[in-house]
Parts: sequence; C-alpha cells; structure tokens
Amino acid sequence: MTDGQDYGQPGQYPQPGYGQQYGPQFQPHQPRHRKRSRAPLYAGIAGLIVIAGGGTAYALAGHGGTPSRAAGGTKAAAKPASLSQLKKIVLQPADLPAGWKGTAYQADPNDSANDAALMRCVGTRDTDGDKVAEANSDNFGLGNATISSSATSYRSQSDLGSDVTTLHSPKLSTCFGQMMKKQLATSLPAGATTESASIKITPGSAGGPANVVATGTGTIKVRLDGQQVSVYLTVAFITGPLIESELDAENVGTPVPASVMNPLVATVATRAAKG
Repeated sequence: MTDGQDYGQPGQYPQPGYGQQYGPQFQPHQPRHRKRSRAPLYAGIAGLIVIAGGGTAYALAGHGGTPSRAAGGTKAAAKPASLSQLKKIVLQPADLPAGWKGTAYQADPNDSANDAALMRCVGTRDTDGDKVAEANSDNFGLGNATISSSATSYRSQSDLGSDVTTLHSPKLSTCFGQMMKKQLATSLPAGATTESASIKITPGSAGGPANVVATGTGTIKVRLDGQQVSVYLTVAFITGPLIESELDAENVGTPVPASVMNPLVATVATRAAKG
C-alpha cells in the first residue's frame, strides 16, 4: 500500500487534495457505472481503474483459508461461495470511518469486453465464463475519495491458477496502462487532455494479511483549463476458498492513506479467508 498522511478529525480531510472541489466539469465522486473488471473503466477525470474479477487470484494452498474436513479426517473439496456469502465479505457501511457515505453499485455494460481485451493483451485465459456469483459493495465517498470492494466465486481451482498467471505476468502493468490511455481518450470532458496514466501491480501482501496476494498503485494526470489534476489509485487483491476479492480506492491530489486502507483490507481479507 502507498503510505499517505493520516486523516484529521473523523469525517475530515487535511489539505491539500482531500475534499477539494474542482467545479461542475470535475465531479470525481459521482456514482459511476463500475464493476471490478480486469480492464480499466474511467468515467470523468477521477475514474478508478478497477482491476480484478478474474485477474487477481492466487493459488489458494496456504493462502486462501483452510479447507474444511469431511468425516474421517479427509479434506473436503471447497464449494464455490454463494451470492449471500459473498455479500458478507465485501465492505459494509459500518466498516468505514465516520463521514464516508455509500452510493449504490451500478454494473458497467462494457465489462466483459474490457476483460476479454485485457486477457488478449496479456496472453492469458479469460475466466469470466467460470464465475459462479459476484457481490459488490456500495461506492463509499468522502470529499474526492472513493473506496469500494467486490467478491467473486469461481468453479474450480484451475480458474484461480489461470488468474494468478495473469497477475504475475510482466505484461500486465503495461497492458493496463495502454488500455487506460485508450479509454481516457474517449472519456474525458471537452478540453481535457491526458498527460500520463500508469498502474503497477506488485505480487505479495505488502505487509498485510497473508491472503492479500497482490497490490496495485496507479496515477492519472490530466490537464484541464490549464490546471493539472492528479488522481491516485490503490488496489488490494485478496483470496479465499475459490474466492477472489478486491478493494479499490481513488483520490485526487494524494493517495487514500494507508491508515484508512489497511484496516479495511484486513477486514475484507479476514472474511474472504473464511469463505
């Protein structure tokens, strides 16, 4: 996770960056049609790159919770989590610090196409067709910051193995960056231009819970009316028994602080490990 400064009093952001407004042409925390896709989805200047669904998982042996044991002491095969189970894994309103307000998740109609395009770029298998169920939290906002999460169950361990191949691919960060720039070119408001856009996916927990199998950080810099606006992206990829979960955050001017992100990641990771 990218370390940042702490929030001040509950419900407040320190300056600069937190809570700053940029006028009617710049509305970063409006509800967006979003899904945790493996391809970036951008709506307005402060859109979040939402990464995962199938592109995040890690082999669960020793990482995603302990399989239950059947009678006689043998390990029972994991069963894909139901939608009701997944809804309990994602962020709940009570998980967020004071001041964060939730707006309902809305699906993106281009999701499957974006996933498939990213998999073609990386050269790995698209596992979207093997999803069993998927749950998405509200999009929680405070000032210009947004935090949200998802949890998805899959049919088999081979789906997760395929996805970790994607996660570990040296092509992944480059493919994300290319797709981000392409979508920004058609999504920004009139007069806005992209100066740079990049994201880096790093395998490992970054010091977090053991079933946090990768993290990502990204930056989008856009120039609008002579002003440069920087949007910072943070993502954590989490596993459980046949489960892939993700927590995403974005903010203008500075990353959402680790002091806010880390407890939320730990909460979701604990739930995902139990399945």
